[in-house]
Amino acid sequence: MKKYPYNSNIDPLNFKGNAGGVEEGNNSVQNIMIPVELDTRNQIFGFFALENQEIPESGQKNLNEITGTPFKPEIAGLTVLAGTVAPTLQENYIKALIRLVDSIDRCDQSAHSRNTALWAQRIAEYMGLSKEEVQEITLAGRLHDVGKAVISKDLLTNPGPLNELEWSVMKRHPDYGASLMEPSMRLSSIIPMVRFHHERYDGAGYPNHLDGDSIPLGARILSVADAFSTMITGRAYRNAIPIESALEELLRCSSMQFDPEIVELMVKLGREH
Repeated sequence: MKKYPYNSNIDPLNFKGNAGGVEEGNNSVQNIMIPVELDTRNQIFGFFALENQEIPESGQKNLNEITGTPFKPEIAGLTVLAGTVAPTLQENYIKALIRLVDSIDRCDQSAHSRNTALWAQRIAEYMGLSKEEVQEITLAGRLHDVGKAVISKDLLTNPGPLNELEWSVMKRHPDYGASLMEPSMRLSSIIPMVRFHHERYDGAGYPNHLDGDSIPLGARILSVADAFSTMITGRAYRNAIPIESALEELLRCSSMQFDPEIVELMVKLGREH
């Protein structure tokens, strides 16, 4: 990966420093700058430039608002990292995505991603999956909502019901998350888990209306862990409920929204804790 000191003359992605895109043929390609390198004072000085037409036009503005780290070309020593994430930056990129997720959690004053990762890990271990599979599912739990980083803060923290347009935007967050993860080869195995964690066992979910075992196992685990975490910890749009009530809701939705075998394991785990 090449590094480009940012100025108006050197810009391999034609990034304009705002939320807009550049026209390539008939496709509007969106550029987004993800803070990915820190200096010795823990100050951001390096940004990864992601070029992807799946990212919404307002993505950069929303990310800046959520993280509080706006893209400022005038920052001294700013470096733009362009291209596939180099091996030496893989860990930094994953950490950068985790920082985005933590920023999302701060929006609704929750620890949702950490709790989802914890319950996903417990389910995976209880199922007897390999250490590597458990680690991948746990990381997918941490990153499952990273796509919300390019959705407006007002929408994420809206305490009321979403209208049709708002809901259509919110339903894109698994795809946005997959797009943000694509530059990292180390995340390739968990992208399907993140992309499909809102699919339903009965096929009525999104984004691809997968059903049953056609949904990746990791995504089926995340679906249960995500819902359980939301119910017992609460979010901006939902108050927390007791653990037993959350388990009863999982049972009620078993075989419809959730894989019944995973629900059965989650109920056992929930009652043990």
